Amino acid sequence: MRMLSSLQVQICRVDCFFNVKKQIIVFCGVMNCFFAVYAQGEIDLQPRVYYRNEWSLAGMINSNGFGANYRYGQRIDAANKRLFEVDFAYIKNLKETKSYVESELGSARYVDGKKNHAFDFRFALGKQHEMFRKHDLGGIAVRYFYNYGPSVALLKPIYYNVGVWKPLPGGGPYFYWDPFPQPEKFDPLWAGNNIRISSRASFFKGLDELKLLPGAFAKFGFNFDFSKQDRVVNALEAGIIAEGFIKKLEIMDFTYTHPESRKVAQNQQFFLTLFVSYRFGRIVDPYEVKKKRERTKEISY
Repeated sequence: MRMLSSLQVQICRVDCFFNVKKQIIVFCGVMNCFFAVYAQGEIDLQPRVYYRNEWSLAGMINSNGFGANYRYGQRIDAANKRLFEVDFAYIKNLKETKSYVESELGSARYVDGKKNHAFDFRFALGKQHEMFRKHDLGGIAVRYFYNYGPSVALLKPIYYNVGVWKPLPGGGPYFYWDPFPQPEKFDPLWAGNNIRISSRASFFKGLDELKLLPGAFAKFGFNFDFSKQDRVVNALEAGIIAEGFIKKLEIMDFTYTHPESRKVAQNQQFFLTLFVSYRFGRIVDPYEVKKKRERTKEISY
């Protein structure tokens, strides 16, 4: 009997040992899952939109200016969208340098030799592909996109308020500054004719002299969406734009009368531009939009 009772005690000890071991293993497994989830970010419990169309706006900083963009993305499948875009960009010449002038009418800044403002409008069709999907609130979705299409540049002449050094009445070596400057287009001969820029004229001066230059472009970039809300777009984009026009964009006037001081024209016809942009917008479920329209029709009837 004593041998039997001792054997029962040993069996109970073994069972307790394995039970404790199982509890430890289960506990370690649960903690391991917890830390794995915590390392990935907060669990995303918000309802998902699966048929994801998109509209968004973006502000762009380009290597030769700045601009804005509107995009509508139409879902093709879970990883791809068809893109419809419109770009607006202000193009600057890389040789622009600002000058500072003081006159009797005050002080002003202008770009010496600049003859035209260049505004660029692009109309694009393209595609976006999602490489890495966002699975939690702290994640980042990574996509690449490309688009292409026609573009048109608008050149608007710049007018400057210019005055002339005039001799004093009665002759003599003294001159006075004409206090009533007149708006004129930039002319490289001003420096040799005692004509001085006092300020830049109104932006609206010259709007009736717009010139259009058609062109074409292609864009490629990456999109990094870091929004914590499933229906909101918050993303950073970076990429490159290749663009060409039928003629050079005459932004600057690099011509001078003296042969020794004449510069080679730096106006460009083809552009290779780097860009960085911040994009914000909304995710749209087309089925929800369709239901709302149907409800509106029912109410109207």
